[in-house]
Amino acid sequence: MHFLLFSNVNKDPGQKVTDRLERLIRSRGHGVTLLLEGDESPEDVIPDETMKSVDVVIVLGGDGTMLRASHAIGNCTVPMIGLNLGTTGFLTEVECSAMEDMVDRLIRGDYVVEKRMRLTGVISKAGEKLEYSALNDVVIIREGVLRLIALRIYVNDVFFDTYEADGVIISTPTGSTGYNLSAGGPIVAPGTRTIVLTPISPHSLSKKSIVFDAGDRIRISLVEKRKTQINEGIVSFDGYKNYEISVDDEVEVMASDIPLHLIRLEQRSFYEVISKKLDRPIHPPEA
Repeated sequence: MHFLLFSNVNKDPGQKVTDRLERLIRSRGHGVTLLLEGDESPEDVIPDETMKSVDVVIVLGGDGTMLRASHAIGNCTVPMIGLNLGTTGFLTEVECSAMEDMVDRLIRGDYVVEKRMRLTGVISKAGEKLEYSALNDVVIIREGVLRLIALRIYVNDVFFDTYEADGVIISTPTGSTGYNLSAGGPIVAPGTRTIVLTPISPHSLSKKSIVFDAGDRIRISLVEKRKTQINEGIVSFDGYKNYEISVDDEVEVMASDIPLHLIRLEQRSFYEVISKKLDRPIHPPEA
């Protein structure tokens, strides 16, 4: 087998964990390609020629590193697993203490693969179209001083609503425990195929999160709020690929045809994981 190690150098000072993992894999007679990244976005997608020889991607870091790795491998369907060097770790699967067991199970093929829905976002501005993907969310947010922006929402080309807010979050089920949750949106089981739209600090208290079918296409247009006010916004893909938009620019978001393949070693209940991560009791209190 051949492993790609995608390691966050800021989470692993001196590459101590990364080097130990590389030695462990090579001692089992298998190959390793090492890719070191910081907290910034990978500059380029990993070449197809490199990914053709890779059987498993091991990501060393936290959930942010997992998101960057998902962008770095592009549309490749090589399965990925996370070794947690971060904190919360909704996406990362394994703690460092279980590293050796992880390697042996990956070599034996003793794991299951979950398919996680991704989003495709298309920015249309001045006759130009830019297309990007997101595992967690596509966020449209105001730029500059403290003021609301106006966003006109269409679903399947039918007008849905206009939000005056700090912005909106369009989230996958995987991303529902991220920015969406912080903004008051619902937690969605990761195996479902839905798209969640959550307003960020809406001007109207009646504006709530909406859950759409994965087959729906959500189109959002930045509209002029006041003649005397210049409306500008930023579109962000998974929190770090950021692009400016202005009035009449549009962003269309839909489910991607290519999911991320995420390795799970244990068949843990998502609801048990949520309870643990959010410090909720696993067992009900005694009467």
